[in-house]
Amino acid sequence: MFALFKTKNILDEGTTQWLFDCFRWALENFDAHLFQQHTQLILANDHFFPDKAISPDETANLLLQRMLEYSAMQQWPCRAHPVQSQADTPPAPHIHIENALRGPLAEIRLEGSEWIEIPYDPNTLRQPDALIAALAQNLAILLGRAIPASPPGGEELRGAATDLLAIFLGFGLFITNNAFNIKRGCGGCGTTPSVQMMGELTEEQMCYALAIFCHLKGIDNQAVLPQLKKTLHKLFKRARKEIHRQPQELSRLDAAIRLQITKDQTIN
Repeated sequence: MFALFKTKNILDEGTTQWLFDCFRWALENFDAHLFQQHTQLILANDHFFPDKAISPDETANLLLQRMLEYSAMQQWPCRAHPVQSQADTPPAPHIHIENALRGPLAEIRLEGSEWIEIPYDPNTLRQPDALIAALAQNLAILLGRAIPASPPGGEELRGAATDLLAIFLGFGLFITNNAFNIKRGCGGCGTTPSVQMMGELTEEQMCYALAIFCHLKGIDNQAVLPQLKKTLHKLFKRARKEIHRQPQELSRLDAAIRLQITKDQTIN
């Protein structure tokens, strides 16, 4: 009888497990130590994006350069490239990565081009939040394809893992707030960035992933809610509470971070 009054979980058990597994995949493959020491929750304000542009192309590139810095991808030679359709997307050069994938030790060499062109829809210049969300997903595509390990669930879930990786990099507020503004497509399925973004995680799944991120980074709800769409406040707070009922999964993520730190200390 009393089961009738129990609150239903936000997500089914399998989806919740996949989100935790995917975070662990991200920690194990994209430098958990860097995540702990460098990654921030990026906000839509002048502190994170203080640059003033004089042209649309400059706007996109200034945003992208800040995002590369926050993603610890400063060594990646990327620039924003306006495209009107998927057919306009430039082919990606062959990328050689040495020493590290991210951070100051990363060495990135290209074959066939001096730049990795990150496509964006010029129409999104009127919506900087949506533009940042799209650029974040394209950076996540690059990183996700730079490692041999497929995400949990295999290539079928590549697009969803791309969404989560963008959240892992610190752009969860932009991704979640623009879940319904991001164009559906197969951007996460290919080997090159795409202007047709996938947004394959639902708003509920994005909120849950953002809640995991905030737990791992020790970020209070008060820092998140003023930047999150009001319609998602209740959902996000529920996700934070549900996560605390997953101590075993949280311990696995903490262990992945500690293992990376121990490895780095051993090397140094």
